Amino acid sequence: MLFRQAPSPALAISQPAHAWISGQLLRAWAGDVDEALQLAAEQHDIGWLDWEADPGFDPRTGRPYLFRDVGAAIHAPMWRRGVERALAAWGTRVALLISRHGGVIYRRFTDRHRLSQADADAATRYLETQAPVEAAWTQALGLEPAALQRDTLLLACVDSLSLGLCGELAVPLDVAAPDPDGGIRQLRLQAQSADGSRFTLSPWPFRAAEIVVVAEARPLPAAGRFEDADAMRSWLAVPGRVPLRIRLTRPET
Repeated sequence: MLFRQAPSPALAISQPAHAWISGQLLRAWAGDVDEALQLAAEQHDIGWLDWEADPGFDPRTGRPYLFRDVGAAIHAPMWRRGVERALAAWGTRVALLISRHGGVIYRRFTDRHRLSQADADAATRYLETQAPVEAAWTQALGLEPAALQRDTLLLACVDSLSLGLCGELAVPLDVAAPDPDGGIRQLRLQAQSADGSRFTLSPWPFRAAEIVVVAEARPLPAAGRFEDADAMRSWLAVPGRVPLRIRLTRPET
């Protein structure tokens, strides 16, 4: 779970909802983005489904645990099960992309996953056990390494952009993306409203002149926290949600 602080009250956004926004971004992307990659972006946090239904309570914040505060000893096995679910549901290509995205996370954010020796061991174990599986799937699918690396970078790009739109990463935010010529370019995401409903992105990577992404979020109490775990669970049991609608455009010239 992640949290958008503005507007008041703060909003709780589930990992799968954030992933849904990632998928919407990729479905609007200009150029060749196939269905398997779009689906992998949309479902890349499938491993968090059970956790989001019953998240742990963080007594320091009075909220469900922020996903960044959950150690790899907990979420690396969840991620591996998510890959297995993706394989069972959609097949090898989607599972491969989700598995590789897990590898990006465990390599890129090494310090965050080493909260303890158990977290360090879990992150390393994920990388070591998934590497031969990914290699076998890549060979079976006949994928070119450069094309697979492009797809992996593009999934990581929309993941980061979605985190920025959801309020988890600070903006302005610079994100690496593959460019049409096979290189890498930096995209800059900037906020255009205090309530987090409007952003600009440059250079513009989408087909349409503007796009709107949507999801749902849970409003937190006015105080921004719960008294205890029971109060949090009572909140989770209530279906009340609010819509998120975020507009992306080019910067004004």
